[in-house]
Amino acid sequence: MAATMLCPAMANAAVGCAELSRGSNIDPGLASMPNGPLDIFQIALGGAVFRTQVDPRSNGVIAAQNLGGVSRSEPGAVSWGPGHSAVFVRGADDALYFMQFENGVASGWQNLGGVITWNPHAVSAGPGHLIVFYRGSNKQLWYREYVNGVWGPHTSLGGVLTSSPIGVSSGPGHVAVVTRGQADDLYYLERVGAEWSNWIGLGGRFAVDPIAVSRGPGLVDVFVRTTGSRVAGISYNGSSWGSWFDLGAPRGGAVSEPGAAATSSGELVVFARGDEAPASFRPISRNSSFDGGVTWTGWNMVDAGYGTPSPNNPEATANAFGGWNFAATNFPVGARVGPLRVCSSSL
Repeated sequence: MAATMLCPAMANAAVGCAELSRGSNIDPGLASMPNGPLDIFQIALGGAVFRTQVDPRSNGVIAAQNLGGVSRSEPGAVSWGPGHSAVFVRGADDALYFMQFENGVASGWQNLGGVITWNPHAVSAGPGHLIVFYRGSNKQLWYREYVNGVWGPHTSLGGVLTSSPIGVSSGPGHVAVVTRGQADDLYYLERVGAEWSNWIGLGGRFAVDPIAVSRGPGLVDVFVRTTGSRVAGISYNGSSWGSWFDLGAPRGGAVSEPGAAATSSGELVVFARGDEAPASFRPISRNSSFDGGVTWTGWNMVDAGYGTPSPNNPEATANAFGGWNFAATNFPVGARVGPLRVCSSSL
């Protein structure tokens, strides 16, 4: 089913962008803190992890750190309260590694063990409460839970994963994960309180990782690029799933996985990189809904500064000021690394 398109004035709200000079060749991780700052984690060409903290309104750099380490994955980033952020990576030995920050002070790397075979993904279930999901060596979904400074055991939730697990929290005590199964269809699992549900099949057939966000208690929206280079979505109202809907695609078709954010001001926004002519022009566009996904603005280019041949994915998050931020790595043909560009909505 195609989504209903509407073009309110808010679709053309101002966007500010800035380029960070540090080079990378994989997607970043974003952790938006409720007291304002946005932490951006990048993996350098040799595997070292870098943290850059920016003001999410101006994209101006507040602080930058080389965290060292050797990562073999994209960074999984999360914030669980004012001044608190954390990053998870797959280390050189395939174990899960963790570093947290309290008002900018780093804890140092902690080896959490396990055998990680895809990118880890972390969510916050409340102050001092983190859950990190990962695919293990047996392709099952695993997680570890952190509560007030104490890590629980590695726990398997079963399944056979063919993508990264994507976690989402829709309120205190409610966490969920979306992933791709053996037939490239999507599956969903949730925990309310202490009880995990059974796996729920969402159908479809996809070749890339999905993304999931929450607009409020019990609400989950999932977006994914289809095999036809379009973006599809499906929504959960807290008790049942709707039907898949078609959001179309940026000009030339979607060539990236989508990024998404649900802001406190009521915007549900999806980002994807298009493939316009000439072939070296792949800007990122956005498609927004201001009524909970009932109507959509259609795709609008965010910033021509993203006009590079890079297919890297936009990573997005809501920020503390009612808007959104996204970041993506860009590099020209023949280059091994490229700069990161971060954009924000101006409210």
